[in-house]
Amino acid sequence: MESSTRHRRRVARALIAGVSAALLLTGCGFGAQTLQPYTPAHGVSIDVTASESNRQLKVRNLLIVAGESGEGVVSASVVSPVADSLVDVSGTPLKADGTKGTPLSVTKAADVALKPDQLVVLTTPEPAVRVASPDLRPGLTADVTLTFASGRTAQAIVPVMSYDDAIYATVSPAPASTAAATAETETPAPTPTP
Repeated sequence: MESSTRHRRRVARALIAGVSAALLLTGCGFGAQTLQPYTPAHGVSIDVTASESNRQLKVRNLLIVAGESGEGVVSASVVSPVADSLVDVSGTPLKADGTKGTPLSVTKAADVALKPDQLVVLTTPEPAVRVASPDLRPGLTADVTLTFASGRTAQAIVPVMSYDDAIYATVSPAPASTAAATAETETPAPTPTP
């Protein structure tokens, strides 16, 4: 016959093993946060099927960087598995109450060529797409659609970030270097000597 001390130890070990297993398995499951894709960026990511083999045209960190004036630029990184080009951008800012604002007026320098499997950054070396609307404000969102020559589209509600944010200081309609160059060329007036 088993002693009561030995029996208690067995029960305690079984209980500890059960609690440990329960704690270990609580994070498992199909909806676990560790199984969810996460992009550590302010913008949104969009995947669009772009080839017969189901390869994806990938738009990453899509957002608008704007000032209080309602003028801004579209910022994103794009990679296409096949040759394509970004031919149109359209959108509507969303007001603080959720209603649609005045549609974006879009100025695009030229179609943005996408070579197969090569990264294209829409703000480098200069912003490729400029937008404006009296309702475009940092801190709000905008419904933006990118249209490609292949007929594919990528649409998302994107955040509107501020030029004043240090992360976006180099992205602006008027390069910051212009103001610095002006300040350097101005020389102070000579002071009279006594």
